[in-house]
Amino acid sequence: MEDLRYQKVIHNLILEQLGSGKKIALRVSGRSMNPLIKKGNPVYVETCNPGALSMGDIVTFERDGLSVTHRVLWVMRRNNGTILLTKGDNEVIMDRPVSTDQVLGKVVAVKRGNQTLQLNNPSWRFVNRLLGMAFLTETISILLYRFTVKKIIPRGQSVHAALKPHHLYRRLRTRLLSFATGIIA
Repeated sequence: MEDLRYQKVIHNLILEQLGSGKKIALRVSGRSMNPLIKKGNPVYVETCNPGALSMGDIVTFERDGLSVTHRVLWVMRRNNGTILLTKGDNEVIMDRPVSTDQVLGKVVAVKRGNQTLQLNNPSWRFVNRLLGMAFLTETISILLYRFTVKKIIPRGQSVHAALKPHHLYRRLRTRLLSFATGIIA
């Protein structure tokens, strides 16, 4: 109960700082954005117009009283508002849809050791867009794989782990992000 009160206080402080136009640093506590953002890395978040977000942007949003930092895979604009489909780079499945009123801000920089990755520079915007497309493709492939396996593989038989799409994509994802970080940084 006490933890929940502290989380709400911290959440309100974050909203207050972002509302005054300040860039804030938040320390990432999970591994869902590995290998680009590792546990303990500070991310710099600033206020953004949620309607201007696009595929590949990394956003921090509120979910069940916690701040979550994930990548935007799809932006659905409707007459009644905008919905974001997000996913952690190291996750297999997408998050529940995120409404724009849940968005706290956009991640504009990531500090990794002595190096700060400026995600708003043109090179990183391009790489993040490509990563957004790759992770959306990965998610669709996994869904199609699961659907297909249920239809054509008899019950009780299994598929070799190396042929499962999330195993293949995990290796590709790690290499792609490591390469991008080395080239751009």
